[in-house]
Amino acid sequence: MINLVDILDESARAHPDKVAVRFKGRSFTYACVKDRVDRLAGALASRGVEKGDHIAVISPNSSTCIELVFACARLGAVCEQYNIRLSALNTARLLAQSEAEIVFFAPAAYAAMCECLGEVGRPLQVVLLEQGAFCDDAVLFEDMIAEAEPRLKTADVAASDDAVMLYTSGTTGLPRGVLLSHGALLTRIEIDAREQRFVHDDVLLCVLPLFHVTSVCVYVTLFVGGELVIAESRKAPDIVADIERYGITRTGLVPFIMRGLVDYVEESAGAVDLGGLRYIVYGGEPVSPVLLKRCRRYLGCGLMQGYGMTETASAIAMLTPEQHGDDRLLSTVGKAVGGMELKVVDESGSPCPNGTPGEVAVRTKTLMTGYYRDDERTAEVVRDGWYLTGDIGFLDDEGYLSVIDRKSNMIISGGENVYPIEVADCIRNMGDAVLDVAVVGIPDEHWGESLAAFVVRAEDSPLKAADVVAHCARELGGYKKPSKVLFVDDLARNASGKIPKTHMEDLKRQLLKQQRD
Repeated sequence: MINLVDILDESARAHPDKVAVRFKGRSFTYACVKDRVDRLAGALASRGVEKGDHIAVISPNSSTCIELVFACARLGAVCEQYNIRLSALNTARLLAQSEAEIVFFAPAAYAAMCECLGEVGRPLQVVLLEQGAFCDDAVLFEDMIAEAEPRLKTADVAASDDAVMLYTSGTTGLPRGVLLSHGALLTRIEIDAREQRFVHDDVLLCVLPLFHVTSVCVYVTLFVGGELVIAESRKAPDIVADIERYGITRTGLVPFIMRGLVDYVEESAGAVDLGGLRYIVYGGEPVSPVLLKRCRRYLGCGLMQGYGMTETASAIAMLTPEQHGDDRLLSTVGKAVGGMELKVVDESGSPCPNGTPGEVAVRTKTLMTGYYRDDERTAEVVRDGWYLTGDIGFLDDEGYLSVIDRKSNMIISGGENVYPIEVADCIRNMGDAVLDVAVVGIPDEHWGESLAAFVVRAEDSPLKAADVVAHCARELGGYKKPSKVLFVDDLARNASGKIPKTHMEDLKRQLLKQQRD
């Protein structure tokens, strides 16, 4: 296989009548999905899309998002997938940088962006995925493919040719486009099929956004001939209902969704049956050992933690279900995934001894081609074939990786290096009273910088700021305790579990205002 669409073609040949995708009450067999992809490729070709061209998709999860990726691959074009949680203005700014001439919009996304499309600076061909938004020149997706001649010929691509462009989370500014090649994605699919133990009878519940790199699991499911169910809700009762209704065997979640799921299952007092669920793969944010133990107890399935990033097409290290049974490993992100080389380096690029923190670096065939139109930043993070993740961590003697914090998050308090994520993890380990936490550095006249903790506590919890400070001082030492603790209702994590920088800045301003008042 050289082209990403080859995985669909092969599965359609092997089991054409098997259900491949379910979405909004509709089911699509492999043969049906292939036919829709071929017609979509024909429609795009008739509108001038050729090898190397870009198209853009701005939509929440839907079956059409998957069809668009494969149709672009058929033509050798690149499918750009946009985060629908970005502001309309930022999305327009990204489109302005893009080469895409055709944009596929969900109706709500188009309605939200109508007034900003002038910022793009060029005319766009608009395709609406469903009825529901008004545009004089728009084409409806289903009409477009119904009228199209199927494109059966697959473009001649090299493994290094780009297939997909995903955007980073943009927690520190305008997101960067990450280009992933056919070869990188096909290598990733083969790795994940093996490492994450996919089998032919798997039924995957797709909860996380398809515009994030977690979408790789969708292609793995179709590669092994499994069934994909696209969830319409991330609420725990709806996830449970989908698991029971469709016989879901695996899903991918971020920890704050896991927390809601385990709370719901525990409160059901045995009324919920998740018996067919084999695995939950999670990642995207730190998770407390307390939550993991609750999940193992109440969810009754294997847990896999994946640590990775968009630039590496997903996980570079994993903690397996068996390793979750060892309490001492729950603070790690596991060992290097097969096909990945990991090392921890100091500022000069030399490997750090085991147990010594440094920057996590990885060498892998799943690495991005580069950042879109940003050779300078690409050269900063990829050196001699190694991708510098920007994360600070250390390896132990057995090869388990512990991630301490982002390199850019390190603060210096009284001459001591402190990583906020270490303090946040300490606060999470206080138990069920802490639902979520973020720790940041703030200016301090005496120490230069000190720590502030923003804590989401359980309803009716008696937890006080002094309790948090005392716990950190006891567990980590006085210089790592937060000088300020602010209880908040929510941390506004995005779909990948990260907290937008703008929200953190708002919280810091709120805290500093309280100090002044």
